[in-house]
Amino acid sequence: MSHPAFNQLLEISKNAALFSSMGQLLEWDQETYMPEGAIDYRSLQSEALANFIHKAKTGPKFQKALAKLIDIDTGKILDDSLNPIEKAALREWRKDYIHLKKLPSSFVKMFAKTTSESQHKWALAKKDNNFKAFAPYLEKIVKLSQKKAALLGYEEHPYDALLDLYEPGMKTSYLVPLFAKLKDSLTALLKEITKNSLPNMDFLNKNYEGDKQLEFSKLLLKSMGFESTTSRLDLAVHPFCSGFHPLDTRMTTHINPKNPLPCFFGVIHEGGHGLYNRGLPTEYFGSPICEHISLGIDESQSRWWETLIGHSLPFWQHFYPLLQKEFSENLGNVSIEDFYQAVNIVKPSLIRIYADEVTYNLHIIIRFEIEKALIEGSLKVKDVPGVWNAKMQEYLGITPTGYADGCIQDIHWSMGGFGYFPTYTLGNLYAAQFFETFEKQHPNWREKVAKGDLIFIKEWLNENIHKFGKQFSSEEIAKKVTGRALTQEPYVAYLRKKYEV
Repeated sequence: MSHPAFNQLLEISKNAALFSSMGQLLEWDQETYMPEGAIDYRSLQSEALANFIHKAKTGPKFQKALAKLIDIDTGKILDDSLNPIEKAALREWRKDYIHLKKLPSSFVKMFAKTTSESQHKWALAKKDNNFKAFAPYLEKIVKLSQKKAALLGYEEHPYDALLDLYEPGMKTSYLVPLFAKLKDSLTALLKEITKNSLPNMDFLNKNYEGDKQLEFSKLLLKSMGFESTTSRLDLAVHPFCSGFHPLDTRMTTHINPKNPLPCFFGVIHEGGHGLYNRGLPTEYFGSPICEHISLGIDESQSRWWETLIGHSLPFWQHFYPLLQKEFSENLGNVSIEDFYQAVNIVKPSLIRIYADEVTYNLHIIIRFEIEKALIEGSLKVKDVPGVWNAKMQEYLGITPTGYADGCIQDIHWSMGGFGYFPTYTLGNLYAAQFFETFEKQHPNWREKVAKGDLIFIKEWLNENIHKFGKQFSSEEIAKKVTGRALTQEPYVAYLRKKYEV
């Protein structure tokens, strides 16, 4: 990286990335250790940092350096001596610059302050099962999100502008038929599977000491390839992963004293995100080359580990004896066959993060349809609980008992994350398609995993996905790894084979 203008861009971007990671650290602290009374002060901190980062990324110094290397209007690279990685970084810097330039500093500050306050109000509302307490804040965020879409601009649908922030290039017009097809496949599959009787799961409804759950979770992360020197695991209301830097990954989980599986699978899930962060090229920190491609690809990594590996029989052939030893009173007489059946039970449930593989994406489709309606203005916030409950009944055959296990169970809307939810389903589809290629290259993966070897999986993902950062688009990396564009077929085929229907 010898070009002076490129080095200047990298330096400005690196400083902005450092401040951005400080903002992430504040968010992590807010969800883990921050005293409740500090929320107003924290909101001001978030507002100030967001404003500073926005100005750094749109200021005249950055603009001048960028304009020396790429035509900001057309995207044409002006210096052919740059290597492909540098050209990819320029392409992404330009796109980010154009996006950010469309958002006034006053709007960025207002959005950051509002969402910081809203996250706190959401946590209280969820705890009290009180939608009315959260509704005014959701109203503000929907209006701000509509304004953001208008400021960013779109060709077809306002939701496209928000979706593009999380899954670049994705369109509502692509998702609607894709999700409709997937919904039909999943609801049909669900009907076939639920004809069968459910296994006995009484052994999960016992006391599982929280400290032991946490220790076993740390063992899982270590086996996946995490080092204690570059990562940590804490407790939060909602499990999440924050990757401040490849050498600083923070993960959280939630303890259910009556059932350890949500904790373990939550940790494996967030671990998938964390390994992606750990596998990014540190030498490019501050540039888009040290960022994940999209949230869909990011989610493919967490769902890969949580479901394709974590819900597999070989995984538990190694880890179940260790778990039995840890909770011998509860699991000592439970066979691995019974445990494996419990791990993979298919039963409609109210909470998304605890949903099985077959029903999970139906939860996402419900959220997508509601988000789309809110942003286009065809649904009002006050009507969200009713629409949510009706869709849950129609797609999953169950109705929430309250708001906390219904429309305010997730943190995303309080964060202003409209456009985020579809990436979860896209992640499942990408993961299944990537896994097809992985299986061809590692036909003995089951034998290796049954012996507790997970590092070769991490290395395959590092080599095929992580190390490229944002050098390729989601579509390009799918074709590079699998030889074809994204489709739902591998995912549906995987589920049908697993559940033998």
